[in-house]
Amino acid sequence: MSFLRKQESCSIAGFRLALRCGRNDNNQYMKHMLLIFSHPDDESFSVGGTVARYAKDGWHIRLLVATNGEKGASSLYPGISEKALGLKRQEEVKRAAAVLGIEHVDFLEFPDLGLKDLTPGTLEDPIYASMKTFLPDIVITHDPTGITNHPDHTKVCYAATYAFQKYAAYLSNLQDKEQLTKGRGKLWRQEEYMRTFGDAQSLSKEPKLYYVCLPQRSVNFLLKEKQISEESFGKPWKGVPDKNITTVIDITSTQLIKGKALLCHETQAEEVDQFISFAQNPEVKQECFILRMQGIFEVYMGKTDRFANAL
Repeated sequence: MSFLRKQESCSIAGFRLALRCGRNDNNQYMKHMLLIFSHPDDESFSVGGTVARYAKDGWHIRLLVATNGEKGASSLYPGISEKALGLKRQEEVKRAAAVLGIEHVDFLEFPDLGLKDLTPGTLEDPIYASMKTFLPDIVITHDPTGITNHPDHTKVCYAATYAFQKYAAYLSNLQDKEQLTKGRGKLWRQEEYMRTFGDAQSLSKEPKLYYVCLPQRSVNFLLKEKQISEESFGKPWKGVPDKNITTVIDITSTQLIKGKALLCHETQAEEVDQFISFAQNPEVKQECFILRMQGIFEVYMGKTDRFANAL
C-alpha cells in the first residue's frame, strides 16, 4: 500500500523515549507499542500472535483495558457476581500479558457494555494521558466494526483515534515550535544518531495508529463453516474488504504463544475452545490490520492490492 509519510527529525518527546529504552540483543534501541482494547481477552484473540512476535524482537509493550468485562458470561462460574467476575478477568489478562510479553497492564475500569454512555472526554482523556506518558511508536486498537459489532469495541476505536490525533499533534507541535535550548539541541542530534540503529519503524518517522480487523474473506469462510452466527450484537457480521487491509502479520511462529495466552482466559473457556479447536481458523495463522494514521496524517487505503508484512 502507498503509505503517506512525512520525514521529520526526532522530537524532544522522542528523545525522552530513547533515554528510557534499553538495547536488545541486536544492539538496537527498543521501541514502544501501546494496545488499547475494551475487555480482558481482546488482546489475545485480536493481536496475540503479533504482540508475541514484537515482544520477542525487544519491543516495550503496554496494554490499556477499558473495562473489566464483568458482563461477560462464564459457564465455569455460574452465579458469580459481576464484581467478582471482573476481578477474576483482571487476573486472567495479567497472566495472558505475561505469556505474550506485555510488560504492563492498566485498567480504566469503566462499566462493561456502558462505554457508549460515557460523557465526551471521559474515555478519551485517560487514553491520551497514557500515550503522552508512554510515547508509543505504534498504537493498536479495534477497527470501527469492533470485529464483532460490540458497542464497547466501537467506542474504544473512536476514543483511541481521537486520542491518537491529539498525541500526534502534540509531538508535531514540539517539533514545529523548536522548543530546544542549546544544550537540548546537542541531545537532539545525539538522539538522531542513536535512531540510526533502529529500523524504518522508528518514532522519527512518526507514530502509527493501526486498527486490527477481520477480513471479509475470513467472515465469509467462518459463516460457511458455521463457526460464527449470522449476526452479532443485533447486526450482520461485516468484515473489512481485502482492498482496505494494509498489513498482514504472519503469526505461525507465535501461534502457540497466542494459544497459551488465550487459555489464560478460563472464564471465557467456551469462546477460547471454539477458537482454538477449529484448525482451519484463518486467524490462527495471521492477523490483519489497517494503517489508519501516520503522525498527523490520515491514511486512506484501498487504491492498490499491495500490503505490508510488518507494522
